[in-house]
Amino acid sequence: MKIIKLIKVIMEKLAERRIAEYRTLIDDFQTEIRNINPKGIQEPHIPVFGDYYEKCKYKLVFCGMETLGWGDLKDFLEKDPVSLVTASDYTINDLEYIGWKRNDHATFWGFVLKFLAKFYNADLSDLVDKKYPNILKSFIWANANSVERFEVSAANKGAEFAAWQKVKKASLKLDDINHIINVANPQVIFIVYKDAKEDFFLNDSTLTSAFGLDNNNRKKYLRIDDLEYRYSYYYRRDSNTHIFHLPHPRYMGIYSGIGIDKYIESIISKIQQYHIFESLPHTPEDCCLSEIEATIDKSSIVYKRNFIANLAEFLVKNNSRMAGNELREIFNRNRIYTSYGTPYAEGSYGNRGIHKVLSSVYNYYQSLGDYQTAYNISRAFVNLNDEYAY
Repeated sequence: MKIIKLIKVIMEKLAERRIAEYRTLIDDFQTEIRNINPKGIQEPHIPVFGDYYEKCKYKLVFCGMETLGWGDLKDFLEKDPVSLVTASDYTINDLEYIGWKRNDHATFWGFVLKFLAKFYNADLSDLVDKKYPNILKSFIWANANSVERFEVSAANKGAEFAAWQKVKKASLKLDDINHIINVANPQVIFIVYKDAKEDFFLNDSTLTSAFGLDNNNRKKYLRIDDLEYRYSYYYRRDSNTHIFHLPHPRYMGIYSGIGIDKYIESIISKIQQYHIFESLPHTPEDCCLSEIEATIDKSSIVYKRNFIANLAEFLVKNNSRMAGNELREIFNRNRIYTSYGTPYAEGSYGNRGIHKVLSSVYNYYQSLGDYQTAYNISRAFVNLNDEYAY
């Protein structure tokens, strides 16, 4: 019962972050196109989250080019922005998408299911038969173009091209992978659309301030190209995100002369080579966090108190010091986040500041009469000027 309650709390926090990130974007979109004729135009695709995403060890996003027929824009304009944030989650969580794969060798959903099967050492037939719902609901689905091209659906449904153009322009603010990074902090993003612009997934200007990004000294990214398979790997240092920018599955399966299976083998090989995860799953059951892992709330103040106390003792015994910003990096790298579920910002950011945490933990041990631990903290941690701060 305890683990079920904890998982419920985790999911509620994720839902809150999604609403905070997307409600204004959706509201602005609705306002901007309120007076156009919506006839025949599809609604924008808002990223879809699987119910097991937060419970999964491996945080993955699959991003395609666009939808192929989606909801009615007229209905979208009549709904509340908050409800629209999660309105399409059923497509993953009811496993509706499994019926969308027309084949296994040249479609987006064929690629997704084949990757999940290979990555988790599951039989593809078992996934198609819905045997492992934990795997099938473990990822996020997005599109580089939230609104389809005119000729995909709108042209055949009597839409006005001028109206569609206004909708497309208004939707561009949604076409930014940072919205997903801000909300869910995924470890790996697969963009299976070679024409996706780099601004879609490398633009740091819209990254939340919770990542401590300094726009005056922008952090760079690492890029490695695979010339044989014609795809690129990126490591974004600003958000600790690994991105594979791949061709469309149609190219992989039909025109590359290589095939989707070989592409997936190459990608997984690079995931291992670049040490993106500590280890890869051995069986399908390795998808979810263990009960012990799930019940360890790294964002709780109890966990942080113990972590800081143990680290301070180690530093003092070894006559060493650590700056607050170095502790911040350790916290963020190990997903020890704020109570809001976001990484710690650089310096002090309201109650989220890492220095505020250190002060709070110092005061806690001082109030308990554990003066040795309080002394260790005051001595071990310094500010940017290498001065003892607590």
